[in-house]
Amino acid sequence: MTHLSKIPTFTIRQASLGDFDAMGPLWHLLDGYHQGQDPKRFPGTPKDAPRSKAYIAELIHCADRALLVAEQCPTIEGERGSLIGLSLVTLKTCPPGPVFPVRVMFEIDNLVVDETCRRRGVARALLAASEEWAKENGASEMLLNVYAFNEGAKRFYESQGFQPLRIQMVHAL
Repeated sequence: MTHLSKIPTFTIRQASLGDFDAMGPLWHLLDGYHQGQDPKRFPGTPKDAPRSKAYIAELIHCADRALLVAEQCPTIEGERGSLIGLSLVTLKTCPPGPVFPVRVMFEIDNLVVDETCRRRGVARALLAASEEWAKENGASEMLLNVYAFNEGAKRFYESQGFQPLRIQMVHAL
């Protein structure tokens, strides 16, 4: 007899301001990872709220951005599930130049999944929902930035079809 482990199900939806407090641990996880890898570039943030309520409200209400959350389905009907991931997507229109035509693309600015829920398809679902939202809003390309130290994220995005476009370099002065 094979025993199948129960994997909690989740849904992806647009964030609401009511999610503000539940998003805090996810922002802390994201920021903490970057701060641990590069503390000079990512100095510590206040312990109370890594993003202000006004900032989150702006993200939620801005037509060219989507703040998506992955919510674990509650075990008790009528209750809200816990947030286990989030993705911030920004639409960008690049004006024409001497070489490039007008381009509408979207950038995934942040994508994070709770450590206890990784390898369950949450990041893939957030990425797919981000892509769907962007297509509905006229995007033709997907763009994101990954810091060189973030090998896991690079492998994940490459497995989802992303390819390096250019290399940005820095030199401290």
